[in-house]
Amino acid sequence: MTEIIKNIESAFLALRGNEDDFPIGKNYINTYEDLKLKFDTQVHPEIKTKILEIEEDGYYNDHGVDHIKMVILRATWLLNALEITFDKNSDGYYISPFELFILLMAIQLHDAGHLIASREEHAAKGKELLAKFDSGKVLSAAERKHIGDIAKAHGGKKDPIGKLPIEENLSHQKIRPQLLASILRLADELAEDKTRASNFLLDIGKIKETSIIFHLYSASLESIVLSGGELKLDFYIHDEVLLKKYSIKDKDDKYLIDEIYDRTFKTFTESLYCSRFLPEKARINCVKVSIHILKSDDDDELKNISYELKETGYPYVSNKNIYDLCESLKDDQSNIDGEYIKNFIENNLNHESI
Repeated sequence: MTEIIKNIESAFLALRGNEDDFPIGKNYINTYEDLKLKFDTQVHPEIKTKILEIEEDGYYNDHGVDHIKMVILRATWLLNALEITFDKNSDGYYISPFELFILLMAIQLHDAGHLIASREEHAAKGKELLAKFDSGKVLSAAERKHIGDIAKAHGGKKDPIGKLPIEENLSHQKIRPQLLASILRLADELAEDKTRASNFLLDIGKIKETSIIFHLYSASLESIVLSGGELKLDFYIHDEVLLKKYSIKDKDDKYLIDEIYDRTFKTFTESLYCSRFLPEKARINCVKVSIHILKSDDDDELKNISYELKETGYPYVSNKNIYDLCESLKDDQSNIDGEYIKNFIENNLNHESI
């Protein structure tokens, strides 16, 4: 049984003194620390400001230093599921220290493209920014290329991970771009909970109207647990925020419940996609969701909505919606959607909690 790693970044830095495990000629631990410091001080703090400029009608969730830390923690979850080891002679799934360096650098880079591109194009622009950022050529051109390609694959629907090589030789060592990209993409998808919302701004009503629903989603996501191929998401929401629709830029107004359905369905499809490139132990095959609706005056539970998203029958979900996959989200012939929940709350305002 391999030891559980609390944080892959800390584990990487703890490899100091084992430089023989890296390509010869460069201290990759020092390189990572130096580049991380530059990202922490010159890149990540600026991304939030840049997004404000790009999205004049909306302020989206945190993409700064705290988000990077959360992606690293979620990547740690996925790698622990594989029982990873950095020692070729130990039991467990071997990840080389050099591969860990490439992964951590790609995590640092994955959202940096916001500084020079639109939200839609940011994933593709990270490589360009890295080339400008590494002006001292600390990294080789090949290293920058593969870090950039892995970071780029965290976005897009045209099979960006599948377009990467399964294996590649880099600095005389083998790396697995598809594996590293799938870990990054899935970790980024799972890096979403109450810590990513601007909770104080929500409380004082100082968030742009077209962004409120995104922050309410994050603020209501209380817990994420990954175990045995299952992802468990627990939401806690006060009834008062479920009674109205929220504005979204260039889209129809939407209830928070419907946003949760759409986002958890996206998490499910992202899990299926990334799992194609992951060893079986790290695959997520089922997403279980519990939405706890609480009374605003005393936090008693008014209603619980629970559903599971998993593949059934022929493995094809792109022509289905969440109601096709989850019978528990139906009440006779009605979908338990935002309008249904609004009516339920209004009809039960004066009733006892259940």
